Amino acid sequence: MIEIVRFDHVSQAVAELGPQIDILQSLFGFQAGERFESEDGYLGVHLAMPGVSDLGWEVLAPSSPTSTLHKFLEGPTGPGLHHLTIRVRDTRQAAAALRAEGAQPWAGGPVLEGEEPDVIYIHPRSGGHGFLFQLYEGEPWHTMPPVPDDDPNTLGIKALNHISHAYSSCDELGDWYERLFGMETIHRSVGDGSDTGFRTRVLEHRTRQLRIENIEPASGASFIQRFLERRGPGMHHATFEVHDWLRAVNACARHNIPIFGERSDETDGVPWREAFIHPRHTGGVLVQFFWQAEEGAWI
Repeated sequence: MIEIVRFDHVSQAVAELGPQIDILQSLFGFQAGERFESEDGYLGVHLAMPGVSDLGWEVLAPSSPTSTLHKFLEGPTGPGLHHLTIRVRDTRQAAAALRAEGAQPWAGGPVLEGEEPDVIYIHPRSGGHGFLFQLYEGEPWHTMPPVPDDDPNTLGIKALNHISHAYSSCDELGDWYERLFGMETIHRSVGDGSDTGFRTRVLEHRTRQLRIENIEPASGASFIQRFLERRGPGMHHATFEVHDWLRAVNACARHNIPIFGERSDETDGVPWREAFIHPRHTGGVLVQFFWQAEEGAWI
């Protein structure tokens, strides 16, 4: 098992930085910080999020025609969520844990036993189940404090509740997260009984920063099955909890951003509500947001 210290940040890749930073600041209430440029041909900016998650958000965009990001952006999974960065105690220990899982640690190429890079990756096609994970050791990269957010024109984010990983079997994927990342399953759902639906398994790490929701299609007619056929396994959406439902809905309306899939219900008499924002308005990320009157009513 990889010895995780903290989840550091979520990274998103888009064609242009400017418009994406604008929407993240104006609607989501994020705050842009340091900008940087990589020798690999991409620009980036670190952003702080409102709320209690203590996670950063990073946006990347190509800066040259030869940038490696173009392959992602022009492929079936781009633009959108690019990778999840995790601070670990020791990358050598993490590499050994990956090899024990039959996965190949990556750092611009396979990491051989005896090599000691400070940053390694779990490649989407070599152990990452369709998604890229970046693992590093040493001092924390994300150091910006959470953003205070009392602007009525923003969603009013309380937390990044989870990112959702689509795969053919949520149990196979969930077992992998438990074995490799030391996460704990906190919820299972068998779906709504329809062939077009999906099943879930939600996991959380002891840092309590971020949940991972594994989703699998209920049948070949499921929209998750269509997602897997079109894009392959990988991250499906990001879900934020908001402080106030009407504030979030009104903020979307002020920015001329439509919502869809709005639902409301109760759990043991405690109300909750949820809705989605289409990826075309968020830089390629399907965004779900929800409000709950009491903690634990929505999961």
